Amino acid sequence: MVVKFDAIVSIDLINEFVTGKLGKPSFKKVVKATRELIEKTGKFTVLVEDAHTKGDPEMRIWGYHAMKGTNGSETVPELKGMAMVIKKHTYDAFFETNLEDVLVKKGVKRIVFCGVVTDICIVHSVASAFFRGFRPIIVEECTDSFSSAQKRRTLEYMKEKYGAKIISLTDILAK
Repeated sequence: MVVKFDAIVSIDLINEFVTGKLGKPSFKKVVKATRELIEKTGKFTVLVEDAHTKGDPEMRIWGYHAMKGTNGSETVPELKGMAMVIKKHTYDAFFETNLEDVLVKKGVKRIVFCGVVTDICIVHSVASAFFRGFRPIIVEECTDSFSSAQKRRTLEYMKEKYGAKIISLTDILAK
């Protein structure tokens, strides 16, 4: 089955979440799979970066991380320069950003979501996409969480609540 889609939205594949204090070794596999997806499909892509300020609500939960203007808030070197960048300051890639406008202008309907963390920023962005009329698709190899059980539960939740298609990378890259 080859899944058709219009754009890729990669969320938080930034230094802080891959090799920094909130990173996890398996997140490097997400970077590799996302790079392969971008390169092999040539689809319009947006790299969304967490870029916080001291007053952001998340600071109460996670402490200071991915602070705007720091290396930690920048896209990892493996993906840097591959696509347009949009900065966000909440879990939701659409909240108070121009992501929706960018996607609408490109005629996007079906979005493949990649990135970390599945049960935090991915799920909130997928919900936002759904409520804005987009059709979300999640490539399993292109997302990860701090817990594999939590990732699995969140993928099922997105499928059930937002009609998200949960697919494998081979569902897109199959010849």
